[in-house]
Amino acid sequence: MASLLPTPREYSHLPQLLVQKVPGFAESPEYKALGSADLQLPGVVCGAFAQFLSRLQKDASAGKRHKEDATSLSASYQVLEWFATSHDPDVINVIVVEIFENLDGEPPVLEAIKAGLGKVSRQLYDKWLVV
Repeated sequence: MASLLPTPREYSHLPQLLVQKVPGFAESPEYKALGSADLQLPGVVCGAFAQFLSRLQKDASAGKRHKEDATSLSASYQVLEWFATSHDPDVINVIVVEIFENLDGEPPVLEAIKAGLGKVSRQLYDKWLVV
């Protein structure tokens, strides 16, 4: 009977999960630029996360990588992979609409991001590119 009880949707917890799982995101200029009301909106926070990921990857590609940034970048890819395995359709949608669509448009950065994606998130990214 317990399986019939409603469970909270993963989507509403995305802002907190990003802050908890990605070191440096809460202190980043992308996150700090958000207003207090925006911090409760998963799509808005995910858009800021896309900018954060793009900046870290751009810096890493340019050789401007610090140890903290490397940890944050690795955690970012792990979180994207975790999100991509979600059974919540709103989580999958926000990955595509707020993260993939807001990634830096420079081809070398996009290629580096694509290379950093895990198996499931890479499949989702490739599927999004064809649509």
